[in-house]
Amino acid sequence: MRSLFMRPEGAQRVPRSTWWLLSIWLLIVVWVGRYQWDFPVLYNAALLLRAGLNPYSPEALAYYPGTHLLGYMYLPLALLLPLPFTLLSYPAAASAWFGVKLLGALLLAQLWAQHFWKFNLLTRPVALLILCFGLNAALIWDLSSGNPALLEQVLLWLALTALLNGHHKRYGVLIAMAALLKVLPAFFLLLPVLAFPRPRWRAFGWGVACMTFLFALNPILFPKEFQQFRSTTLGAATTGTNWWQRALDANLFQYEREAGGAANTSTLFFWRAALPAVGGWVADKAGLDAWPAHAATYSDELTYLAGAAAIAAISLFHLLRYRQRPADFEPRLAILFLCLVFALLVPRLKPYGLVIAIAPVVFIYYRRPRAAHFGLLLALALIPHYSASAFPLPIARLAAIGIDFLPLLTVFVAWLLFLAEMRAEPPALAAARATA
Repeated sequence: MRSLFMRPEGAQRVPRSTWWLLSIWLLIVVWVGRYQWDFPVLYNAALLLRAGLNPYSPEALAYYPGTHLLGYMYLPLALLLPLPFTLLSYPAAASAWFGVKLLGALLLAQLWAQHFWKFNLLTRPVALLILCFGLNAALIWDLSSGNPALLEQVLLWLALTALLNGHHKRYGVLIAMAALLKVLPAFFLLLPVLAFPRPRWRAFGWGVACMTFLFALNPILFPKEFQQFRSTTLGAATTGTNWWQRALDANLFQYEREAGGAANTSTLFFWRAALPAVGGWVADKAGLDAWPAHAATYSDELTYLAGAAAIAAISLFHLLRYRQRPADFEPRLAILFLCLVFALLVPRLKPYGLVIAIAPVVFIYYRRPRAAHFGLLLALALIPHYSASAFPLPIARLAAIGIDFLPLLTVFVAWLLFLAEMRAEPPALAAARATA
């Protein structure tokens, strides 16, 4: 196990707490691994494909084992991933799927420790605690859900590791495979351009070429299924009377009219929860009618888009300024920083989607150990749920929202710490000023 997680650090002794943490985590993971409520979606869709039926039809799922209320929503080429599992019975396939994902979690830990953290994970109990239980236990959420998100993360981090080590062709293939499932990892095509002192256009070209090729295979190999995919997932412009409202729904928000809170901790859903809380309090005090529904006003979407634009602009400004110090520039720091930017920008961030933020949070925790922000996060986690009448301010409603979105707040604070790290003086310049 020692060689699996990290490179050796001399003869350091592994603390006893490490084995306790790993044992507790494994017991919990084995217990929750029996659920995997999302795996039937993949398994049944692959069975339907083998039978020549519509894999995007939720009605047909009732005739197959491991039924699920949701239909298959990914590109048809992604069905090649669960197709081998249909050679097994459903219970055996679910166990095999869980085993593959557990190996994927171990591989992620190895990649992070060896290439991004560069320390012995087994000798760092705090890092192991964040990995196992941090960010609302994101890793446990993923393993219990049965969602393919963890395998997408493995492909993504293999691609980032290949890019970090200068393997441009491998990066292009892996990043295209990662984006094939949920498309959003296409964001990381920007990394060769932004995450290095000089843009790596060759890696960028390989990424674009491989992604174009893989996505073009969908209508070529699965023409009927691809048309069904388009009609099922892309043709559902739902609400809105103005053209810009319909455009937002059809291209970005059409699958987001769902319950928020723990089910979706993205910045979009934070504003969906926060704006009615503050607006409702203002309406109550002013004697006005209830705060208008967000579906009618689009205030949450527009606030989200404005916030996303601000985060993107601030991030780009600091990253470009950081690149002006090539002697001190660290590509791994830039890559991890952009992972946090991604988590803050995406409109849909399920609990298992927070896995992408684990590596940056651990990195910045050890990079800036004196930062008081992590103490602030601990204090926020202990805020009790006050009743709405306890204070003459909307603090009660915001306290409940803060607890629901505490993982997102953690990501935001880590983002701020990365900004501070990129603004920090180089060690040589700081030492020269101290001796001057």
